[in-house]
Order: sequence, then structure tokens, then C-alpha cells
Amino acid sequence: MNKLITICLLLLAAWTQGNAQNTLGSIRERYAAIKSDIAEMMKEDGFPREYHHLQVMQNLPATGPHLEDVKMYWGERDDDEIYPSHFLRFATVKYNFAAREFYEEYLYDDDGKIAFIYARTPDADEDIATLHDLRFYFSNGKLIRATVKSGPLDAAELKDIYSGTTVPQQYDRIYQSLLLSAKNYLNLFESIENTTHL
Repeated sequence: MNKLITICLLLLAAWTQGNAQNTLGSIRERYAAIKSDIAEMMKEDGFPREYHHLQVMQNLPATGPHLEDVKMYWGERDDDEIYPSHFLRFATVKYNFAAREFYEEYLYDDDGKIAFIYARTPDADEDIATLHDLRFYFSNGKLIRATVKSGPLDAAELKDIYSGTTVPQQYDRIYQSLLLSAKNYLNLFESIENTTHL
């Protein structure tokens, strides 16, 4: 009986540890850690810079010059002492359509599943320029929390609009688009990894 209890406790501890990366608190900790690592990397005397950087510049009909700036930061696997393979940890994306500027962040877990999405999205509704601040948290790829803030573009602080475990209908189109982008950036990262030279 004692062996059975011990085995159950060990399995519960392993399951809890495996799922610990998927709590709101641990997602926020990982997010803060990677932001700190990036800030340190960007210092002139910081540790060596290692990330993929893609810029797309084009002239779009009706909106003019379009710049898309994508940065992808990786972690290293323990599969080779000299040249370990990489996995995508974090991606940032800035882009514009005319004067409207967008910003997005994607945090991935070690298994390549999306853990967090942040989006700052301007919108023009009835001639009123509005800014939406969206956060989506995931556990094993499933949504566990969504928060929305919104307000005028020039507001000093955005107002809390929603916090819950589902996505409000009026934000579902944006949410679905962000989920697709999370997959596409992961695919882009893997394509770059498979074509770069060591």
C-alpha cells in the first residue's frame, strides 16, 4: 500500500511539474525572463545577440508603404554539445497599414505550443480611432484567460473591457487571426532554421 501511495505521489508531482509552465503565474514569469534576456542581449556590452530578424518592405494599394518587422528569439536544446538545435521561444512583430501601427508578441512553451499572445491593435470605428490591448494565455495550446483593454488612441491609460476564459464575439476575428499568425511564425522559424548555415 505504501508503494502505491508513493508511486501516486511521484506521478502527481511529475504531472504538476510538467503542467507548471501552463499557469498564468508561470507564463508571466517566463515572459518577464525572456524580456529581461532580450534587454540584456541588446546592450552594447551584453551577451552575444542571437535571433532571426526579418523585414518586409512593400508598397500596398490604397495604404502606401508597408513595413513588417519580425524578430524571433530561440532557446537551445541539449542535443549537440557544439551546435545544439533551436526552438522558438518568443517572437515580436511590428507592422503598419497607412498610419495605423500594430504590435504583437508570441510566447511559446518548450514543446512549440503557444503560451501567450499580446496584441496592440488600432481600429477605426465610426470615425473614432480606438486602440485595443489584447492578451491571451494558453495551457497546452488551449485558452485559459483572455483580457481586453480599449480606449482612444491618445488615451494615457486604456480601460478594462473584459477578463475571462473565453473570447468575446467582437474580438473573435482578431483572436483567430492571431492564432493563425502564431502557427505561421513557428513555421517560419522552422524554415529559417532548416535553411541557415552553421
